[in-house]
Amino acid sequence: MSKKLYIISLLSLVISCGILNAQDMRLSHLHSRTNISLDLNKLYNYNLYEHNRWGLGLFLTTPLKYDEKYGTNYQNLFRTDIYAAWGSGDHALKYGGSFQLIFPRSFIRRIYIDAFHDIEKIGNHSFVSYNILNTSDNSTYFSSRYSAVDRLLLGMEFNLLGKNKINADFRLSHEAPLFNAQTLLYPRRFESDSTQGNHYREWHINIIKDKHWTFDFLFGNATRNGGGPAGSEMHLENINYFRVIAQYSNIFTLKNKSRLSAFSQFGFLDNSNTPISRRFDLSGTGGSLYYFNNTLLTVRPNTFTADVFFHGCLNYSFANPLWKSRLSNPVPFIQLNALYGRLYNVDVDNTGLYELYTGRQLQTDVSASTYVLRSPDRGLLEPALGLNSLLRWGILDIGVAMAYQLTPANSTYHIHNFWNNFSVMCIAKLAFEYEL
Repeated sequence: MSKKLYIISLLSLVISCGILNAQDMRLSHLHSRTNISLDLNKLYNYNLYEHNRWGLGLFLTTPLKYDEKYGTNYQNLFRTDIYAAWGSGDHALKYGGSFQLIFPRSFIRRIYIDAFHDIEKIGNHSFVSYNILNTSDNSTYFSSRYSAVDRLLLGMEFNLLGKNKINADFRLSHEAPLFNAQTLLYPRRFESDSTQGNHYREWHINIIKDKHWTFDFLFGNATRNGGGPAGSEMHLENINYFRVIAQYSNIFTLKNKSRLSAFSQFGFLDNSNTPISRRFDLSGTGGSLYYFNNTLLTVRPNTFTADVFFHGCLNYSFANPLWKSRLSNPVPFIQLNALYGRLYNVDVDNTGLYELYTGRQLQTDVSASTYVLRSPDRGLLEPALGLNSLLRWGILDIGVAMAYQLTPANSTYHIHNFWNNFSVMCIAKLAFEYEL
């Protein structure tokens, strides 16, 4: 992780030499109405499947017809994005692009077409976009279970009153898992790792209310086409499913200038045979030496999956540092995570055997495609405390945090060794984050 932070530090120096807008570096002339920019978020990422992911992303925006009555930010625009990336672990090329018509003054805010060949984390239910300059929100760093995805997406975004908006899209996808019950699969490197996967047809609706509430609905149909290893003969099977996620996120500044961060998510899936990629991965970043926001700090990757779940996180940061100096301004915080989740049709040990490619429940372990799932059905609490800005190192603020996992003694996931419930982590943030 220190290598990644070092790379990010170097990139931030490069950024400071250019014209920066959010996470983009403008390449065209500042006064040109056509904006050609470099997407900095596409330059580098890391996860336990691809390892180092290097890439390049560009976008172009230009007015459809410049109207002098409106400022630069309120012109109707055409936008196109393209990107390509390569992973040092899987040796696979990913790429994609989009075409958008943007109408900032209209009820229909955006019309777009996206297409890409890439990978996607299974069971993902996070709405946070990757940000190369804010690693604390990128908990997918610790993810290793992905699907290879080819997707075509048609969508529209609608502006509502206030800070509310609705995004609706229709998706056609082909997805093949890049792991089985024993190991990760690398079809670009090993032909025997190839799988045929599933076809998906999905309607997706995302509603954002006042920037704090998010409601996400997915209506889908998955068709198994061969399912297992390439060449295997399996009958076609259609699976219909409905998934909903509700999220609340807010930061309150209290009278004494301290801050309370509140985060909660609720998820529901209606079909126990839904493929695993559409279920909820409740795993955390346990074992990492780095602190991530709004995630389970003591729960290791690939631990929990659920069809229904609740996750809540409260973080209270004190107003004043314990002391002030040029190199250290430690500000204490306390945090509490709570997690509950259930799987449909599990046995007495709270485990279920599922066929990886379809989600269909099995009675016996029949192959490497059989996947054992477990949920936090008796709940989990995770208190944590830490210090932000314990040390200033160049442009980085370094802190430290410690978390402990509390689970019922009769739960199947209870850790009996006292010390194995602890997690100690480093907190690292770019110093100019506090100045934005």
